Amino acid sequence: MSGIFGGGTPPPTQAQKDAEKAQSRAEERATSQERTEMQGAQDRRRLRRTGGMRLLFSPARTEGPQKTKLGVE
Repeated sequence: MSGIFGGGTPPPTQAQKDAEKAQSRAEERATSQERTEMQGAQDRRRLRRTGGMRLLFSPARTEGPQKTKLGVE
């Protein structure tokens, strides 16, 4: 019996508060990572759609070797 003056649930401990904060930070991190991945996919689709000379001279193009033979640029 909890008595006249209450005695409901005990207040959350520091460990519980820390766990809740860590969980909320992890959720925020996951949503921001998902957002950046979606933006990257959209950028790649846009580059593929425009194509042509824009893609040829684009700094976003990362395929192929970056250096010539013997490492001379």
